[in-house]
Amino acid sequence: MTAALLGYVDPLSVAAGDEVRLMVSATADYEVALLRLGHGSDDARGPGVRTEVVRRLGSRAGRVQRLPSGSYLRAPAHPALDVDAFTVTAWIMPTLDAGRPQAILARRDESERRGWALGLTADGRLAVWLGAQDIPLAVTDLRIPTGRWTFVAASFGRAGVRLTQIPVPEWPIGSWRASAAHAGPVDVGAGGIEPQVAAWWSAGIAAAHFNGRIDRPTIFAGTADDTALSTAGASIGLPVLARWRPSLEPHGGTVPDAGPHALHAEAVNTPARGVPGANWTGREIDFRLTPDEYDALHFHDDDLTDAGWTPEVILRVPPDLRSGVYAFRLSAGPDQVEIPFFVRPPRGTTTARVAVLIPTFTYLAYANSHSSIERAGPDGLDYPTTPQHRWAAAHKVCSLYDNHRDGSGCYYASRLRPLTTTTPGYVGPFGLWNLSADLCLTDWLDHEGVDYDVVCDDDLHATGVAALAGYDVVLTGSHPEYYTGAMLDAHEAYLAGGGRVMYLGGNGYYWVTGVSPAAPHVIEIRRGHTGTRGWEVPPGETHLSTTGEAGGLWRHRGRAPQRHVGVGFAAQGGRGRGRPYRPADLHGRRGAFALSGVDGLIDAEGLVSGAAAGMEIDRVDHALGSPPHTVVLATAEGFSDHFQLAIEEVLTSNSRQGGSVEPRVRADLAFFEYPHGGGVFATGSIAWCTALGVNGYANPVATVTGNVLRRFLDPTPLDRPTDAPRPEEPR
Repeated sequence: MTAALLGYVDPLSVAAGDEVRLMVSATADYEVALLRLGHGSDDARGPGVRTEVVRRLGSRAGRVQRLPSGSYLRAPAHPALDVDAFTVTAWIMPTLDAGRPQAILARRDESERRGWALGLTADGRLAVWLGAQDIPLAVTDLRIPTGRWTFVAASFGRAGVRLTQIPVPEWPIGSWRASAAHAGPVDVGAGGIEPQVAAWWSAGIAAAHFNGRIDRPTIFAGTADDTALSTAGASIGLPVLARWRPSLEPHGGTVPDAGPHALHAEAVNTPARGVPGANWTGREIDFRLTPDEYDALHFHDDDLTDAGWTPEVILRVPPDLRSGVYAFRLSAGPDQVEIPFFVRPPRGTTTARVAVLIPTFTYLAYANSHSSIERAGPDGLDYPTTPQHRWAAAHKVCSLYDNHRDGSGCYYASRLRPLTTTTPGYVGPFGLWNLSADLCLTDWLDHEGVDYDVVCDDDLHATGVAALAGYDVVLTGSHPEYYTGAMLDAHEAYLAGGGRVMYLGGNGYYWVTGVSPAAPHVIEIRRGHTGTRGWEVPPGETHLSTTGEAGGLWRHRGRAPQRHVGVGFAAQGGRGRGRPYRPADLHGRRGAFALSGVDGLIDAEGLVSGAAAGMEIDRVDHALGSPPHTVVLATAEGFSDHFQLAIEEVLTSNSRQGGSVEPRVRADLAFFEYPHGGGVFATGSIAWCTALGVNGYANPVATVTGNVLRRFLDPTPLDRPTDAPRPEEPR
């Protein structure tokens, strides 16, 4: 499937005065324009689409750019590898019957019609190929099973080629020990061809991608006999020419070569690290403690963390361009797509007292999510999809909510590829989502005449609390779900220093997230074994390869969101209708300013869940860290059984889960003070922002948000009775 227009930008967050690059793949010529984005939805309940054309950038000639999916290792060629006799070994665990050849270890270029490769045939048997031959030179007669470790070896010499496969001992061992041979001289000339693991070259393009795990691939000098190979060991009595061991550099973008020639390999498209190898004992589940048991990589033919496209537009952002949400609009006849990016103030400056913290890591986590498209029956979906989104599904450009083709969960997401669901008008199965929902907030600020800067998760992670310094108030987006430890530290430091945060979303600060130090465009999660999740990791893989820290929920690391914003994830409602908030009777108590001018319920026909509280909701919970002086300003309850208690809550309770009977299924509107003048207002609802523009921006949700923003911009200390408990100091 081909989409007429596709694109992405680099970087996603750019300072005014710096350059942003636009990569495009197009089947026809197209026009480019720079837009400032406002409200992106044409839903009749909202204010309609509001965009401003900043500059027309002219036309470009269309050209299709290839999508180079598939992870593999590529190491430099070296004369020491150009020997007449050599042996290659590895432990492998295939995870997919691909129906085509899959490379294990190769120095082969099909287009040059030379070289050699060890791999699997289309029906899963161990084989050796030479040159450009489609038919293997030698092949075993027993298929290597998926999901099991097998030691494989190929010995090349003047007398021919010999193959060996030996199951790694486990119960049941099975009967797939086998060998094969080709007698007679063979031409294995591969001079100048780069070694590859999990792929081989075809006309300069990586092909024959392996699906599964490869542990300690090694090239030895000389041929090994059957006796040496029968031990299935790392040492077979021959000198090592190259052995690639990811455990020696677990967080990087390269895989070190432990051999004598330092042929360190580039890990293309981020194969999964921190996964147990064939010798894993299970005594430790942290790869840092037993690195020798974590020398495997998990490769997928649909891994993609850098599309590598050539820029079609390079724009130096004008230094005086107002901070905000922008997009390149690509137009080719009736086809149109908008590629968003975020403009910060010039480096080292702020231009407003208010910052909107754009949850770009959450955008990356969800971008291209297509599991619902894959599951759709003959009647298809009951919500709209774009050609770009369908293209992502067809090409398995995965989100962190999808599974790879082999069924394993997707651990990594990247901004250097098309983000087909991160668009201003995106409507998912639950309504507006992520960017399209957050534009309801920035549009409301524009309507109210509030000056603001945007700051992105990328910036907060990279520069810490300095990214928020100089702002009196920070507003979050609707769903800041994915947070790194550095971001939490910065968030808490900002509050402890007197900053004021308006958490205008739901299910925030939830998943432990890592950022690759070698490739900051890549984020990682390991969902662990609890939390609301679409997949969970296999045993031994709970630690993030990018940082080494334990993955899963921040709640289970002692940093539940209640500790610093007062509320945390309570329930998910899917397509269930949301509920209004019923204000508490504060009678002039702390936080009463938030409800000024509100007469009755706090509600509006939000563009998610049809209410102010909906989709995913949060509640105050003192047992999980909500400060003792937290004021519940209002509560939404009485949800239907579409709203189910969060899975991590159910595991500690025997009660029913649905909103009709479970009192913990509720959304709390909360407020509390931090030391030194800081404070937090939390809505506990993904739907909140989408209600701001309803009824011409005149509704109780907009009223409450405006009340709090004005009060938080007032430098007067936030009221707190002197006999109230002192707020806990942030950790």
